[in-house]
Amino acid sequence: MARKVEQARDLLATDMMAFMSKDADLAKMIAKFLDFKLDYHSSIADQVLLTQPKVDAILLTKRGFPIFGSSLASHLASFPLHSGIAFPLQLCITRLVRLGLEEEGLFRLAAGSSKVKKLRAELEAGLCSLPSLETADHHVLTATIKSYLRELPDPLMGADLYQDWVETGQLDEEDRFDAIWNLLQHEQLPRENYRNIQYLFKFLHAVSSLEEKNKMSASNLAIVITPNVIWECESVHDPLDVTVGSALAQVVELIITKYEWFFQNDASLPWDHLLPTSPLGLLCQPLSTSPPFHPSPVPTTRDRKGKGKKAPPPPSTDFSSPSSSPSPSRVTSSPSHLPSPATLPRTESPQTGHQPNNTSGESSYQRSKSAEGGKHKTASQPPSQPPPSPPQPTPSLPTPSLYPDLPPQDRTFPIPAPRSVKPAIPSKPEGITRNASMRAADQARKDSTDL
Repeated sequence: MARKVEQARDLLATDMMAFMSKDADLAKMIAKFLDFKLDYHSSIADQVLLTQPKVDAILLTKRGFPIFGSSLASHLASFPLHSGIAFPLQLCITRLVRLGLEEEGLFRLAAGSSKVKKLRAELEAGLCSLPSLETADHHVLTATIKSYLRELPDPLMGADLYQDWVETGQLDEEDRFDAIWNLLQHEQLPRENYRNIQYLFKFLHAVSSLEEKNKMSASNLAIVITPNVIWECESVHDPLDVTVGSALAQVVELIITKYEWFFQNDASLPWDHLLPTSPLGLLCQPLSTSPPFHPSPVPTTRDRKGKGKKAPPPPSTDFSSPSSSPSPSRVTSSPSHLPSPATLPRTESPQTGHQPNNTSGESSYQRSKSAEGGKHKTASQPPSQPPPSPPQPTPSLPTPSLYPDLPPQDRTFPIPAPRSVKPAIPSKPEGITRNASMRAADQARKDSTDL
């Protein structure tokens, strides 16, 4: 028993010692793995450094997007909107005025959901302009206006003035005039909001003036517009309280009806005043923000055992040798590497031995093409002597073929059979035929026994 215990101890000690002796091999493997990991992450870091300027350039061109959901101040600061009016608001209102305000149910009737989503996506992509709204109808434009006003981070009529507007709506009609006037001039109402309020209510006043045709009076417009321009940022009142909504609607109705009195000190500008004629996506692009081109780095890899070596680079073609035959694609694809006429060597023609015609040389010199811009430039002063014509290949030297492995051209190839002719079925080998006949005999014998 003691001997077995001693043997077990020896085996355990041997295994432990053998495991400890492999520490160096395991450490080498881990070190090699860490080297691979370091090379990989270094290459990734280089790629990130090269990609970051491109992403920054894209962010610079997309400054101010998305439009829906952005604050009014940031929207006006991101784009060259010199009118001070939000682009979706002025664009849709200008188009509505051109279409006419006699359409029944403006701001009340719903529009097609797909049409509204399409117009909104076009605005968000920066591709929408006044000519692109030729197919949009009245209700799509009014739905877009309400969607833009509803998705502003702060209400158009002031986020901090909600309680004041509610109290104003609960006053008497005589006191309500002065309260509305004071709130419109309040310091907590930003000036960009005031300018857009004036523009919007000017349009609503124009719509209500045609209520006999469009069936949208100031009261009806106030009911559908009030939730989009005044709301409570921090819920305090009961949303089911009808009195609050009715008080706010009375304020909006009074502003629509008495627009000329509330904004009597402000100039009335045209609807399309300073409206950009091109889409916003083209206006926000800088002139020269494209970063310099850098090829993407190739991650460094270690040579593996048994891996073939890389193919050597193709041999350079000597264009000056008459016997060489460069590929046409290489000659035409890189015109910037061709030698200019001024750098060609002055050699005489091998056949005639005299200079070529001066007229053709001057015309060829003047038609030299710039490698930078691709435009034709005329030399300010032609050279004293025209450049020589390119050397002609010697007739005795055969030109090497680009496809030496192809058969000669005089060889006749067999004509394939037409598709209408069914190809003949090849005969089966003898062994397969014998096996098939044996299987047929076995099947016939089995059928006879079953009967």
